[in-house]
Amino acid sequence: MQTQSHPTHYSNLSLPRDARPGKGLWALALLTVAGFSLVTLRGLLTGNWWYFLMLDWNLFLAWFPLGVVLVLRDLRANGNTVSWFRSRWLLIGSLLLWLAFLPNAPYIITDLYHINHIPQPLLWFDTMSIFLYAFTGLLIGLYSTLLVHRMLRPLMVSWLSWMLILASQVLSGFGIYLGRFGRWNSWDILTQPSSLTKAVAFAYQDHLSVKLTMAYGFVLVILYVAFYWYVEHEDDARL
Repeated sequence: MQTQSHPTHYSNLSLPRDARPGKGLWALALLTVAGFSLVTLRGLLTGNWWYFLMLDWNLFLAWFPLGVVLVLRDLRANGNTVSWFRSRWLLIGSLLLWLAFLPNAPYIITDLYHINHIPQPLLWFDTMSIFLYAFTGLLIGLYSTLLVHRMLRPLMVSWLSWMLILASQVLSGFGIYLGRFGRWNSWDILTQPSSLTKAVAFAYQDHLSVKLTMAYGFVLVILYVAFYWYVEHEDDARL
């Protein structure tokens, strides 16, 4: 995977017109609207808006890291006029913020757990709704990771960018554990930094943390590699 093999991808990132929504964003927007329509219909028919609030909030959190990356990309695209936009510290700070919220994207997969408590008449409907949200969140996470990968590739050797990206997927697996079983949120980094640090430091004492991190991390790594392979070699794709 040499950086020289796809120069057009790198050069496009420096062009202001690259900030325009592409096919990927339109597809994610369509999936989001579809999921929103399903849970809205459920709320209107049953009068129960719990799934509406839960799934839409979780999907908003999944969109947040992508929004951070898109803003960062736009700022760096305007770096020729405002040099601070291409500052190393802006890049590092934005990517750390992205990484802190990245687990929220695949986290929605764990919401499938709630089908255990769904009444039989709604089981088929809610299963599809939660799956659609989980699928959308997963794609949002993969897409934002790809954009970050494209930003990093021109700045370092290829293998190092790959190591950082794959590490972010493993950390997402750990973040899912912290969110689902530790009940921590991404913003606790700011609101409860000391308590969160202790929870992270002693997570190894819970064997589930290792198992879940490795399981989710492995799957997310494989999914990203497959996603990258397809998107970056789209011209060679055969369906």
